[in-house]
Amino acid sequence: MYSHSRRLAVMWSICFVAGLSVAGCAHPPTSRSGVVHDIRIAEGPEPADLIVNPGDEVRWVNSRTLPLRIDLVNVKAEDVSCERGFSNLFGAMRESATIKPNESASVCFTKPGVVNYNLRMESALPGGKNIVPGVIRIGTMGK
Repeated sequence: MYSHSRRLAVMWSICFVAGLSVAGCAHPPTSRSGVVHDIRIAEGPEPADLIVNPGDEVRWVNSRTLPLRIDLVNVKAEDVSCERGFSNLFGAMRESATIKPNESASVCFTKPGVVNYNLRMESALPGGKNIVPGVIRIGTMGK
């Protein structure tokens, strides 16, 4: 038989695993179109202005030797159908992602519109950070 403390430890372990399972379900559903658009980042984003369709995956690839941070401006969880690198430990959507060198993060946007983002990169400039903006246009703009 288990001692009282051993049973308590087993119960806490089960609750912890169950909690992680629920957190895993908190990720947005995947509804990608199958099309992936890469934004390569060296000195800045390339391309800096990208046009995609709803459901397409936008993937930022860090080609630098230092980590960088992407900040999405005014993006809500309901605007995203898939993401990698933009969620916290519990699966909740965040508006920023840190990308290590030679790694990537991605998002699939659900509806037409314009998404602005900022890249925050280490720099030799005074202040030590270089902030570079970029734009993603989702859908058929102007039609």
